[in-house]
Amino acid sequence: MKPMRAQGGVAARTANKLKRKQTILDTARSIIAGGGYSTFTLAELANLANVTVPTIHNLIGNKSEVLKQLVVDMVERTEQVLFADKFSDPITSVESFADNLMDLYRNDEAFYKAAFVVGEQESLFEHGHAAGIFKKSLKLAFNVCNEAKTHGFLNGDVDTQLLADRVFANQRIARYDWMHGYINLAEYRKQMICGMLLTFASDATNDYRPTLLNKINQVFAEGE
Repeated sequence: MKPMRAQGGVAARTANKLKRKQTILDTARSIIAGGGYSTFTLAELANLANVTVPTIHNLIGNKSEVLKQLVVDMVERTEQVLFADKFSDPITSVESFADNLMDLYRNDEAFYKAAFVVGEQESLFEHGHAAGIFKKSLKLAFNVCNEAKTHGFLNGDVDTQLLADRVFANQRIARYDWMHGYINLAEYRKQMICGMLLTFASDATNDYRPTLLNKINQVFAEGE
């Protein structure tokens, strides 16, 4: 029986350790969402999470490691919604991508804004950091462009990789403006969709281009 009690004790300690770690990360998330990247310190985190700074170091690491864990968490949540849908046509794919992203960010906008700023400030999005979200997003854009050509929506006159780079760039630029407070989520969605569809229009077939342009004008007029 002693070994079983010992195992139970280990399980309880492990569960308690994970609970404290999650409390620390949730508190860090609240601090950054409320005051931004510049307000975050381990001293304040320890105080609000009711732990000591050495405990934070033991459970997670230093300030950079805490921030990195928050960014990785943000990336994992984002990936779950970005790569769930299959291709149907460029318009449907772009709108689905945008709406999934907006639904995610709308639930905790302050945190996602802050997490992207943290990732930028801590250089976590460079050289394949943060689980490679940008490489994966670029691959998603490439797949959409490739499928669009395969299904006859695009002519194929523009190199697929170049087209994918420009599609992805529209999302990245719109996200940058949103995360720094220049635009709201509604404008983020509008800029992203219009930019992506304009990129597709550059290589669209004569039959499909009017459909794209009509959709672009419709989205651009939203909220006016």
